[in-house]
Amino acid sequence: MNRFALLRAAGLSLLLVSLLWSQGTQRQPNFHTPPPKPTSAYDEPLTGYEVAILTAEFIVNLERGLTEAFQKPISTASAGSVRLEGKHPAWAQAALKELKARGAIPPQFSASKPMPRYQVGQMLAQYAQRLDAQMRAQIGAPRGITRFQTQPTIRLDRKHPAYRSLQYLAQGGWISAGSLLYEKPNDPVLGKELPDILRDVAQRILERYRDEPHMN
Repeated sequence: MNRFALLRAAGLSLLLVSLLWSQGTQRQPNFHTPPPKPTSAYDEPLTGYEVAILTAEFIVNLERGLTEAFQKPISTASAGSVRLEGKHPAWAQAALKELKARGAIPPQFSASKPMPRYQVGQMLAQYAQRLDAQMRAQIGAPRGITRFQTQPTIRLDRKHPAYRSLQYLAQGGWISAGSLLYEKPNDPVLGKELPDILRDVAQRILERYRDEPHMN
C-alpha cells in the first residue's frame, strides 16, 4: 500500500482543479502543477486496481467540480446499489463500484496485473461518452469543437476490441495526440502517465463546454 499511497498523492494535485472552477467560470484552471519528483514506484506500471482507485477518485472530484462550476447536477453514476462480480481486495472495492456505476470498467479488466494502456483508453472512452451526454443534458450543446480532422495514428489493428475506443478519444481530442496511449497502446500504463491522461479529460470537457465559444 505504500506504493499506492505514493501514486495516489501524485494524482491528488490534479483533483484540485475543482476548487479552481468554483472560484469563477471564466478562470482557466491551472493544469501545470509540477509533478512529484520521480521515484521507482512513479516509474513502474500500474495494476488495474491502482488505475481504478486513482481514476475513480478523479471522476468523483471532476463531477463535483463541474457541478459547482456550472451550477447544474453533473453526475454519471447510475441509481441504485452496485454489486461487483468476483472477489476483490477490500481496499479496491469502493473504487470499482464507482467505476461500475458509470459503466467504466473495461472488458478483460487486468485487476491485479499491470494494465495495458489500451484498457485505460477503453475505460476513459466509456466514461467520456457518458460524461458528454450528461453535460449535453444539463448544459446544452457543446460550445467548442467536438471532432478533429487531424488525428494521431492509433497503433492497433482496426479489428482490435479497443480500437474504436481509442479512435473516439482521438477524434474528440479527449487525450493529447502525443500520448503513448496511441503510440504504444499494448504496453502497461506507468504511474507518471496517468495524471496527464486524466488531466486531458478534465481540460477537454472544459474546452467543449466553456472555453471555445469562438469555435461555434
